[in-house]
Amino acid sequence: MRKFYLGALGLLVMASCSQDETVGINHDGDEITFSVVTNSATRAENVFCNNNSATNFHVSAISDGKSYIEGDDIAYQDGKWVNQDGTRYWPDESVDFYAHVNGGTTYDWSVSEGKATAKFNNFKVNQTVADQVDLMYSVKTGQTKTANSKVILNFRHALSQIVFQARNESENLHVEISGVSICKLNDTDNFTFPSTSTDNNFVDHNGEKPNTALTNQGTWANENTSKAGTASYSVTFPSVTIKAENTPLTTTDDASKNGEYNANTMLLLPQQTTAWEPKAGVGKPADQTGSYFLVKCAIYNVAGSSFDADTDVPLWGTQAAHKEVAIPVAANWDQGKKYIYTFVFGNGNGGYEPDPDPEDPDPDPEPVLVPITFDITIDDFVTVDPDIEIETGVPGAGE
Repeated sequence: MRKFYLGALGLLVMASCSQDETVGINHDGDEITFSVVTNSATRAENVFCNNNSATNFHVSAISDGKSYIEGDDIAYQDGKWVNQDGTRYWPDESVDFYAHVNGGTTYDWSVSEGKATAKFNNFKVNQTVADQVDLMYSVKTGQTKTANSKVILNFRHALSQIVFQARNESENLHVEISGVSICKLNDTDNFTFPSTSTDNNFVDHNGEKPNTALTNQGTWANENTSKAGTASYSVTFPSVTIKAENTPLTTTDDASKNGEYNANTMLLLPQQTTAWEPKAGVGKPADQTGSYFLVKCAIYNVAGSSFDADTDVPLWGTQAAHKEVAIPVAANWDQGKKYIYTFVFGNGNGGYEPDPDPEDPDPDPEPVLVPITFDITIDDFVTVDPDIEIETGVPGAGE
């Protein structure tokens, strides 16, 4: 695991998807019915998985080169998926289905020259993290009427999930964190659905070497292009004292669906960015290109065997007033994956002052913590008076 010490970070990349189970109900007759599979992710209210599925989705379909369904609302009611726009029936020709969750007004459906196109146009990530949505899509092609026909839709996450944790590797430091921001990101992009079924899934996503290759994904226009952005996203939480082991700041555990940090899980655009580069003469990061974290924290020197808030000296901020530290980061995020950023305190300079004194004629980004290191010199023995004589004779001898 790559790690950048004290305010820099180790990055763990994990796939956030696994196909766990199918939820649905069979019906007799020619009615088109649905079953839904949702890959696993983390957030109590609006990050979905099989144990926390969406309550509704919208579906469009094409058959025989013509639009057959246009954005029907399918809701889960009384143990089954019910079409709120009325019953749809199987045609003689095969049907291709395109479904989405949380696409809203950005969803665009069209059929031209016998081919369907499903897109999210100008999808913009909500700046308020608690209001961000889990944008999902599904494609199922070549479906025909059979006995107990049912369309099984496997939904995928179109966004990237970003969560945070921290650890303190120094017994000489006391560290508290109450917020994290990530700055200079892209927040708007266009997404095109794949033309083939989204049935296959991540393999062994919880293993030591997860297989995160996934074919037949949709595409974000700027996902694989390094592009400077201006958006910032912030989460705050009650002050967390950072321990020697990894300490969650926002939800990092797939098994936790109702944790107190769920509302702080970020759902952001897949993207590539370059990191802000702190160097002489360039001023504060907000006025430059390149993405970076702001970690709101207090750091104290621990003089004795344990932290004493009354006597130990604050090195950055205080318990009563946390201060932000700027840390360069380069994003390289793929859709449907969760990225756990670990802030490691204990070595290094600890990030940079994000807002240098404007009165400073050369407001360079100053390191927040400068470690106390030692080197030594030793004075030479100085000859004061080389002519001191010592008499060694025995008093009275020879008299």
